Amino acid sequence: MPNAGHPWWVARTRTRQEKALARSLHGKGIGYFLPLVSRPQKNRDRMRTSIVPLFEGYLFFQADAQERLTIIQTGHLAQALPVKGQDALHAQLQAIAKVCELKIGLELADFAQVGKKVRIIAGPFTGLTGTISKGRKASRLILKVDAIGQAVAVEISLDQVQPE
Repeated sequence: MPNAGHPWWVARTRTRQEKALARSLHGKGIGYFLPLVSRPQKNRDRMRTSIVPLFEGYLFFQADAQERLTIIQTGHLAQALPVKGQDALHAQLQAIAKVCELKIGLELADFAQVGKKVRIIAGPFTGLTGTISKGRKASRLILKVDAIGQAVAVEISLDQVQPE
């Protein structure tokens, strides 16, 4: 997770350009966050695992005005969206980074999912907040990323949460 002190931006990338933009930002020393997940894909007669962006078409970066112009000139960017809730976005991205570090399966979830807001009180997610929804086998914690209108879900035991 970058912490350059510059404001966060949401990069809406051109089609399938998330990793190329990330490589470009890395080469320029600009802080970014691109959560990646493994997805099995069938290719002809065999199964393959691809590492793909969790949020297709989006990447988060921290930049000043001059760096933002440099990013626009890479050709990978469709749009750079300003973020109003800087602290909220930073907290949401930290929560997703923590889940990614634990290598727990993430999947996109419906952002409009109705449920109860909870705070995790036990286990590796202690301190995180989110919305609980019923999954196929167990309950899931929905972690929202308001800036792009998407969310991720992770399986969780209900005895590890308390209402917020």
